[in-house]
Amino acid sequence: MDTNDFDVIVIGSGIGGLTTASLLAQLAGKRVLVLERHFRLGGFTHEFQRRGYRWDVGLHYVGGMGRGMRERALMDMVTGGRVDWSPMPANFDHFHYPGFDFAVPNDPAQYQQRLAERFPAERDAIATYFRDIRRAADWYGLETWSWSAPAAVRAGLAAGRRRARRLALMTTGDYLDTHFRDPKLRALLASQWGDYGLPPAQSAFGSHALIVQHYRRGAWFPVGGSEALAEAAREEIEAHGGSCRINHEVTEILIENGRAVGVRAHVKVGRGGREEVFRAPLVVSDAGAHTTYATLLPDGLADPMRAAIAASEPSMTALTLYLGLNDDPARLGFQGENHWIFTTWDHQEIADRWADALDGRPLGAYLSFPSMKDPAATRHTAEIITFARADDFAPWAGTEWMRRGETYAAMKARVAAGLLGVVEQRWPGFGALVDVQEVSTPLTVESFTGHRAGGIYGLACTPDRLRQRLSPAKTPVPGLLLAGADACALGIMGAVMGGVFAAGAALGPAGFPRIMGAASTRASRAKATG
Repeated sequence: MDTNDFDVIVIGSGIGGLTTASLLAQLAGKRVLVLERHFRLGGFTHEFQRRGYRWDVGLHYVGGMGRGMRERALMDMVTGGRVDWSPMPANFDHFHYPGFDFAVPNDPAQYQQRLAERFPAERDAIATYFRDIRRAADWYGLETWSWSAPAAVRAGLAAGRRRARRLALMTTGDYLDTHFRDPKLRALLASQWGDYGLPPAQSAFGSHALIVQHYRRGAWFPVGGSEALAEAAREEIEAHGGSCRINHEVTEILIENGRAVGVRAHVKVGRGGREEVFRAPLVVSDAGAHTTYATLLPDGLADPMRAAIAASEPSMTALTLYLGLNDDPARLGFQGENHWIFTTWDHQEIADRWADALDGRPLGAYLSFPSMKDPAATRHTAEIITFARADDFAPWAGTEWMRRGETYAAMKARVAAGLLGVVEQRWPGFGALVDVQEVSTPLTVESFTGHRAGGIYGLACTPDRLRQRLSPAKTPVPGLLLAGADACALGIMGAVMGGVFAAGAALGPAGFPRIMGAASTRASRAKATG
């Protein structure tokens, strides 16, 4: 076998691509090549350091990582069981509004009871809401898998699921307006919309349900940080004869006789580089649907899907303030939980005024403490995140990372001051803990990932995206599969499931049940051993 010939080529080393690579290596003995454009593996699970502080760029918390849980079993398969998970505090998410605070517990019955106690007139509607959450979340998972399943399976899954489909394809806002009278309760239930990337008026209720259901038993964080996931998956891939290579930017998917047969990549060497061709009978793209169809495939292939994806909305983008702290944030009462801070009850107003954050006046922010979640952390860190529109960064389009000029630096300084101000107002003295700070913008994300407009969640999960069945794992091009968030859902586990769908499609009609069966066996063993 030529050194540039492999059984499978995976474009991108995000957790979705690594999932596909690891599963095909383990379950089918495939020799997999993973090509990553960045100088670190991991996509949104990679980390970076400044002055001795270390931050996770995309993983903030993950549900379902308790022993014996299905999600944990899948993750353990991908990582070979090499990653341990630390549980977050029982009240893992805190929502803050003017004059109102609410803590989300890691017990769904307790969550429902707390809501009913705060809003007793809505007790029956709250109970219905949690039933609908389960229905819509279950529909979403089966629906996105069915897009790449045999036709007979799709037809069988569609039968008898019409009510769940109607629920999932409502907007989150329409569902809440239809079922609840109290506007504060409607706002409170939508507080996690930053986790699925769109305000209530735009997001599919199915995506909202998926997130709520995902965290029904609380949240966990990987011991050693998110990069431990990429490192463990790499070890699994290479143990089966594969290879993971950084500084390899795929520029083209090679097509012969209408079939994907390999890739062309630019290999970065210093300030220059070289072109190299790699071949395999199967190519899996974890570069995102938009990049795959609009950039990597030649014109004339999969044009209907290409046009639909080009016309779709990009995902939300974000501004992140990374903080190195000179003392333990426990001094101010923090225990490692997340805080969602809103200066208004109107989520649409927040979405309409994202640009205010660039002037130092954010209307909302998410506060997280990676070092408090990770027992292996050696220095205290925090992250404050707010959201933004890519259009607001047009003045710096085409500029290079770390060389964007004085006006860009001034904007980032305003962003940092504004985000710190939101936290300082609620927890006086927080600013005094700050030793190091750095702001990441959508331009940073685009530079390192190539994602359209610096999107952090892939395709926006609107009802229309689900109706059109955009970006299934099985593409219209033979020999080409899609992995990651765009093949299923946003977030770490959404990307993992996208990788599972791609691996399942590669393994044949029984591939997905085979993977889930192996995960179920692993979960049973985990329960038996405690």
